[in-house]
Amino acid sequence: MRVLLYLGLAWLALLLQTVLLPPLFPGGVKPDLILLLAIWIGLREPPLKGGALVYGLGWLYDAYAGVYPGLHGFVLLAIFLTVCGMATRLNTESLPLLWCLVGGGTLMHAALTAFALEFFVDVDRFWALIIASLPAQLLYNLLAGYLARNLYFRLKKMVPDTPPGVLARFGRRHAP
Repeated sequence: MRVLLYLGLAWLALLLQTVLLPPLFPGGVKPDLILLLAIWIGLREPPLKGGALVYGLGWLYDAYAGVYPGLHGFVLLAIFLTVCGMATRLNTESLPLLWCLVGGGTLMHAALTAFALEFFVDVDRFWALIIASLPAQLLYNLLAGYLARNLYFRLKKMVPDTPPGVLARFGRRHAP
C-alpha cells in the first residue's frame, strides 16, 4: 500500500518538477522534489525495500527528464543509504533533522552528480555550473522540505482514524 503511495508521490513530484515548476523559477533552478522524496523514504522504509524503490525512482527520473541513464539512480541511492543508516539513531520527526538532511542531501546530490559527470562523461567544467546554482538549489530544497513536512503533519491531523498501513506507520520508521 505504501509503495503505491510513494509511486503516486513520485509521479506528482516528476510532474511538478519537470512541467509545472520550470516556468515559475528563473534560471532552471527549482526544488528537487525527487530528492526530498528519497530522503523521506530513507527515514521511513527499510534498506532493501526503500533502496529498490529509490533506485527505481532515480531511473524513472532519468527516463523522464534525464540525459545520462542511471545517474540519478546512483545519486539518489547513495543519499538514501546515507539517510537510512542514520534514521535508526535519530528522531525522524525533528525539524532541525529535516534541515540537516535536506541541506546535506542537496550538497551530496551536487557533489555526486559533479563527480559522476566529471569522472564518467566527457563534459567540460560541469562542476562549475553545479556550484553556481547550489545556493539557490539549497534554498529552494529547504523551503520545499519545510512546506512538505508541514503539509504532512496537517494531513495527519485531518485524518486521525487512518487504517494501520497508510499514515499511522507512514509517520515513523519504527512505529509499532
